[in-house]
Order: sequence, then structure tokens, then C-alpha cells
Amino acid sequence: MSTEEASPLSPCPHNPACPPPVCLPPSLRPTAATATPVRHDPAGGTNLPGYETRTGHIDGFAGTMCGTADGVGLVRERTPRFEGWNLVPLAGVPVIGLMFVNRLNTISDTWRDSAGILRDVLRTDAAKVSRAAANYRQAENPGGEN
Repeated sequence: MSTEEASPLSPCPHNPACPPPVCLPPSLRPTAATATPVRHDPAGGTNLPGYETRTGHIDGFAGTMCGTADGVGLVRERTPRFEGWNLVPLAGVPVIGLMFVNRLNTISDTWRDSAGILRDVLRTDAAKVSRAAANYRQAENPGGEN
């Protein structure tokens, strides 16, 4: 029996070997030129077929999310609100103007609460994205070496 007529249920006699569980027909069989060793690049990607991951880019995206969370937190802290001390310029304004101040404070409080929620979500999701990058690194290097 030649290598071209190998039984699909027998061990693969081809070089390089066909992926289990059966031998592939000649048109689908990998050649020695296409069988390349796995290489890892500095950005954290590999030359594995299927899906491509670049863990360096994923970590960078997580860092951007953390930076955005910090920016949203700063905006939250600096949201203007009219208190007693900064109402002095409005001393001559009629009572109707104070209703405007109350409305502005309500909007400001809503923004402050929303910004706090957004900041927390960004930080939480950035941690999840970082863990995903770590999982990809661990899956690509099952022996533990980086």
C-alpha cells in the first residue's frame, strides 16, 4: 500500500503527519513548505492558524479603558454645582432665577451619578479585558514560558 492509498483509519504515514483523527486526501494534505513552527512575535501574536491574537494590543486597549475611566472620574469630580457660596452673583436675580439654579443642580447631580457608573464600568471591563489577554498568553504558552 502506497502513502497515497493509506487507510483513513490507520496511523498517518505522511510527512508531515495529517491532523487526527483521519488521513487527509492529497489535495488537503499539508506540505513540508506549509508546516511551519509556531513563532511568537514581540506584540504577543503567533502564526497559529485559526484566530489571531495580539495580547500587546489587547493590553493596550485595557490601558486606554483605564485612562478613560480616570478622565470620566475627573469630569465627575469637576461637575459644576451651585451652592450657597457661588450664588452671590445671582443676588439681584428674582426667585424665578433660583428655580433655574435648582434645575441646573438636578442636571448636574444626574450627570455626576451617570459619570460614576460609567467610570466603574470602564474600570471593571478593563480588568476583564486584561484577564482575557492573560488567558490568551497562557493558552499560547501552555508550558508557562513567556
